[in-house]
Amino acid sequence: MAAAYPGTAPRTWLLLAAVLLLAAVLRLQAVGATVVDHPIRADARVYYLAALNLERWGVFSRAEPGPQPPAPDAFVQPGLPLAITPFIEFPPTGRMLFRFNSAQAVLGIATVAIAFALFRLFAGPGLALGAAALVALSPHLVVMTTYLLTETLFTFQLTAGIALLALALRDARTGAAVAAGALLGASALTRATTEYLPLFLLALYPVCDARLFRRVVLPAAGTALAAIAAWKLRNLAAIGSLADPTLMVSTLHHGMYPDFMFDGIPESRGVAYRFDPFTQQVAGAGSVLAELARRAAADPLLYLSWYLVGKPVSLLSWDMIDGIGDIFLYPVTASPYFDQPLFVASRELIRWLHAPLSLAALAGAVLALWRPAWLGLDAAGRRIVLLLALLILYFFAIHVVGAPYPRYGIPLRPVIYGLGLFAIVRLGRQLLPARLRQAAR
Repeated sequence: MAAAYPGTAPRTWLLLAAVLLLAAVLRLQAVGATVVDHPIRADARVYYLAALNLERWGVFSRAEPGPQPPAPDAFVQPGLPLAITPFIEFPPTGRMLFRFNSAQAVLGIATVAIAFALFRLFAGPGLALGAAALVALSPHLVVMTTYLLTETLFTFQLTAGIALLALALRDARTGAAVAAGALLGASALTRATTEYLPLFLLALYPVCDARLFRRVVLPAAGTALAAIAAWKLRNLAAIGSLADPTLMVSTLHHGMYPDFMFDGIPESRGVAYRFDPFTQQVAGAGSVLAELARRAAADPLLYLSWYLVGKPVSLLSWDMIDGIGDIFLYPVTASPYFDQPLFVASRELIRWLHAPLSLAALAGAVLALWRPAWLGLDAAGRRIVLLLALLILYFFAIHVVGAPYPRYGIPLRPVIYGLGLFAIVRLGRQLLPARLRQAAR
């Protein structure tokens, strides 16, 4: 994408190189210095077992290892197990984790470069460098490279897919649109969150002429849907269902508790279902929806505020309530974020900026639809910002239905931070001169 801007000043590339070096230092040092307590646990164990069975038997299954091929299942998407298999060892070793996490660090560095390319398309090199720097410094994105989880791979695929689609929208490039669709399809095969995103992309029709819609949006959506359909057909052949039905039940169930607490019990925050006697009575999605309707009828304002306001806020929250808290999911016995000055300072800086950037990103998304001139957007730039707004809206819609744990919002960090910075700077340019003129009177 950089080739589209041959006039970019050499200083910009030097600064980008410095940002990428910073990203590399943070990620590679985090991989080398972080010690996760029992790293193959919970979801990480499921992904490890799926990769082990795939490497041994060529079967997607989360079953414990045994002397015979396990029965196939569809409990996890295939993307991360496929990525783990080149590094797999049994039993899991520190060497295996270090090699895999080092590969994740490389993906994290690449995500920083892609964030620059994405925002360079419409925001200019200065703002694009700022966006890349924020992505490089994000402690959540750094810490995720130390876990055997989907966040790093998914963030890379999602950011790259959106960046290529933005390029395709700007220049009407069908090839870039097909590549974008392939990456977005791959993201859905890493985490099911984006399974319905290709259909959401059709909402771009009002801001595209018919030619651009045919040449860009339809090829991107069609390519992504083809990849997703291939996995669904595999599931239908292997387990007789398009997906594991227990996943939807768990998603609905875990997301039904306001502020993730049962009866306001502080100790239940993040794991409310463990405190709720109803958990023992769950018998499918219908039973969860019936119980949710009963509780919502008893306190409609509480549940209305949770589903319309609380869930989006939770998705963009800083504190990992679904883990041990702050920037960590699984417990760590050592981390450079505990005592190394660069890590401590960067964490504090991003923690201070996180809420303003998140709010500014939402404001920018609204203004792109309502008052694009306030953001200094031309028609092509507006389409790209509306694509980013559509992505944010999609994540809100999906997680309003389910469980909006803050972990699930981490892959949005590149878009949220970059769009937030863009909105702050562009609105500042609009408002500051007017205020100065008023003060002079």
